[in-house]
Amino acid sequence: MSDGGKLRDTWRRVRPRTAVAWVHVVTGVLGALGVLAAIAYVFQPLFVDTSTFGSHDWDQVETHRFLVAKTILGFHQFPFWNPYACGGHPAWGGFESDPIVVSPWLPAYLLAPFPLALRIEVVGSTLLGAAGAWLLASRFTRSRALCALVAALFVLNSRWTMQITVGHVWHTAYAWMPWVLYFYDRAAGAAPLLPAPRRRDGILAAICLAMLVYTGGIYPLPHTAIALAGYACLLAVTTRSLVPIGRMVKCGLLGVGLAAPRLLPIIEVLRRFPRLTDSTETMDLGGFLEMLTSSQQDPWSMPVRVSQWGWHEWGMYVGWGALVAVALGALLARGPRERPMLLVGAGLLVLAFGRFHPYAPWPLLHLLPVFSSQHVPSRWMLPALLVLACAAASTGERLLRRTGRARAVLEVGALLVAGWLVHDVCHVTRTSLTHTFGRPAPAIANPMGEFRTLQHVPPELNYDPGEWAPSTLSAVMANIGSLDCNTFPGFNNYTRGQNGRSPGLGARVVGDPAYHGEAYVAEGEGTARVVSFSPNAVDVQVDGARAGDSVVLNQNWDPGWTVNGSASVPWDDTVSGTLTSDSELVHFRYRPKTLWLGVLLFLVAAAAPAVGPLRRRLRRGRGAPTPGSEPSPLPR
Repeated sequence: MSDGGKLRDTWRRVRPRTAVAWVHVVTGVLGALGVLAAIAYVFQPLFVDTSTFGSHDWDQVETHRFLVAKTILGFHQFPFWNPYACGGHPAWGGFESDPIVVSPWLPAYLLAPFPLALRIEVVGSTLLGAAGAWLLASRFTRSRALCALVAALFVLNSRWTMQITVGHVWHTAYAWMPWVLYFYDRAAGAAPLLPAPRRRDGILAAICLAMLVYTGGIYPLPHTAIALAGYACLLAVTTRSLVPIGRMVKCGLLGVGLAAPRLLPIIEVLRRFPRLTDSTETMDLGGFLEMLTSSQQDPWSMPVRVSQWGWHEWGMYVGWGALVAVALGALLARGPRERPMLLVGAGLLVLAFGRFHPYAPWPLLHLLPVFSSQHVPSRWMLPALLVLACAAASTGERLLRRTGRARAVLEVGALLVAGWLVHDVCHVTRTSLTHTFGRPAPAIANPMGEFRTLQHVPPELNYDPGEWAPSTLSAVMANIGSLDCNTFPGFNNYTRGQNGRSPGLGARVVGDPAYHGEAYVAEGEGTARVVSFSPNAVDVQVDGARAGDSVVLNQNWDPGWTVNGSASVPWDDTVSGTLTSDSELVHFRYRPKTLWLGVLLFLVAAAAPAVGPLRRRLRRGRGAPTPGSEPSPLPR
């Protein structure tokens, strides 16, 4: 058969057979184009000038990403350590550090101008989240208009845009959440009218779960885990089967194994520097409605009184129309999968109300590990919106299904209504992005000069004066160290005592009486000078010392540091090793202590899905029957 014949045969098999099917195709195309157009309209202010940088928390975001690009391109190393901020701290083991190393956005940072790469990441994450939300909604409705509405509400509400405006780019890791739920829902097999589950669905759910670790989802990861576990348990109840729980456990274990190379170093760092924080925030019903419906959706606005933090942590505009539609639709949800989505969404929403009572869900959850390191419970609102919107879409599907042939017309009307609701949201939420990138690029004259540690960046490099946290991006660009920083919770400026230091902060700065250079002999005899410097490895030439003396590197100590292949020991919380002669070249190197264990677990997890098919293939090769393929006994 010719290629043309094959195409005609394929078209005959897949072409729509009814008017409703044709409407689904047309509304699907128009809905997808509408979501893309809405995203382009909302994010257009970011591209008016693609040479500027962000303010507020953007310096921290830019520092993490610039370090990755500089370490890979400039030093041809993996970004394990950040020597430029806080006197040196783990990068691969910091949850918000290195979020682009294993992500779709790394090529942008390696190939495009840095300010443009920042914009590519936030827009790309938005597109990723919209696509995932669309697919998740499609598990509960055939209506492309409802899928488009769920997708737009998830990534174009004002919480999404305001978090980007202030530099909380970790928030865009929520883009992986609908993908996790989508693939898990396929793997769970609790929808008999939808295609049967495939083995790869659980694997893909685990991969997306691991991506939440790699991309720094400090809040999206535990939020997704709670939603996934709650949904699986409720599915087990409605289906009267433990299969959903078993497949959720497999998905979680596989996700942990795939994320192990990064997850284990993160756990190692958190054990040394637990990020424990109180969380007393709360909100009332009136304030909650204002957060969803007030047209004042700028990070610096405050339409209602809130317990603490800026409006970017509270506002989440969706408009009255979408609010009523989602609320009513979710409450009317019916079905073995739809009811669990409603209950999970309701539970997430109750958590978002915070500490309204000492025994409310959030203060109780806050007692557990991981969650004791979190605050701002209003962040539960976004995952609640996603889940409740899908539950509401199921109600819309049930109503449309009852209309029979009139559904074709109603689908067109639904697309128009969805377009009107999305237009309203976009008109409000776009405004905050006009303030996102308003700082000129730092003026760096000598990007690869001699490394030295200062208290803070020189005034001429402080491109963002007046912000609440010190600038650190320009320190990385200028190849100097800045003890003042906001890139690592354990050493952040707000964790320091009256003496300006915090536990574990050992590095000293130029001008400090305790500063003896970036490398020195602790006993005072002999000289030590840095002859080769890179983020993960430093060579120090020592002359005129004595065997047995300690050579010190002016970086904060971490168990991942080695000296000439042996474990480093802390010297007043800095890195040190023992000399074996009076003159020698000393090699300091950093690797996370648990890195290789994580790599081993990753390899085991990556190979695990192939074990079952391989065993079945071997059985077939030996002629042995596979389970379920034994011939039926002959009748007697």
